[in-house]
Amino acid sequence: MQPNRIRILAIGDIMGRAGRDCLTACLTEAKQEFTPDVIVANGENAAGGFGITEKIFLEFRDIHGIHAVTTGNHWADKKEIYGFKKNYGELVVPANMFNVDSLQEGFVVREWVPGCKIAVINLTGRVFMQGQNRCPFMAIDNILRQLPADVKVKIVDFHGEASSEKQAFAQYVLGRVSLVYGTHTHCPTADERILGGQTGYLTDLGMTGAYDSVIGIETAHSLARFLGKGDGGKTRFEPATRDPWFCFVVADVDPRTGHCQNISRHRWKLSEFRERKPTCL
Repeated sequence: MQPNRIRILAIGDIMGRAGRDCLTACLTEAKQEFTPDVIVANGENAAGGFGITEKIFLEFRDIHGIHAVTTGNHWADKKEIYGFKKNYGELVVPANMFNVDSLQEGFVVREWVPGCKIAVINLTGRVFMQGQNRCPFMAIDNILRQLPADVKVKIVDFHGEASSEKQAFAQYVLGRVSLVYGTHTHCPTADERILGGQTGYLTDLGMTGAYDSVIGIETAHSLARFLGKGDGGKTRFEPATRDPWFCFVVADVDPRTGHCQNISRHRWKLSEFRERKPTCL
């Protein structure tokens, strides 16, 4: 029997050890409070801020119960991913990225909820992004044509730099997908809404990681680069550790139509969460 609604909990870019520790501290209570049916998280920065390892992916899936892990422009930073990615359909890479061979690597369809097939799709932007990424608008058209007709619930992680590109993409897929949210900028936006009464949207989920930083990187390292006092990029950026936040969105979708019914964004500061006073915005 098909449920009356599918509740999705989507987690912003998990950045390094601080982000993973924050996830561990907060996700169980988030599950209890929101009772999601499907959990999606962006894991491209999970391993030291750059890429993801098999161990971390399995931790997300088997320990935290995350159903699908999306990625972005850093998906291949840990070269071991080429050896294990093919074993896990729930690890999704941007379908239109220049270093991804086929669209099939950029989406997964599973019946995580009995009687309801759900698609998770991962795309990347082209504006201000490195590499010759293929057109995300053409890519989503091709992916949607490949999905079976009975897949009504469709979730898209659009990993992009430009807010305008993310919003244009959301308008382009209005009524054809259930939920579109942006990742990559690591800065949560305050524009959650339901476009046309059908497609849930948020320009960027924000990072799950340390906010006393420059988008999750130690401030001193970032400032040195911006001020021209670095070593020409030879010193590796290190993820920050101070003031972790757990950023996520919760959306309800009608499984019969695929239309979003409710959407809300949340920011739990770990320092306040440990006092059992989550800050939800």
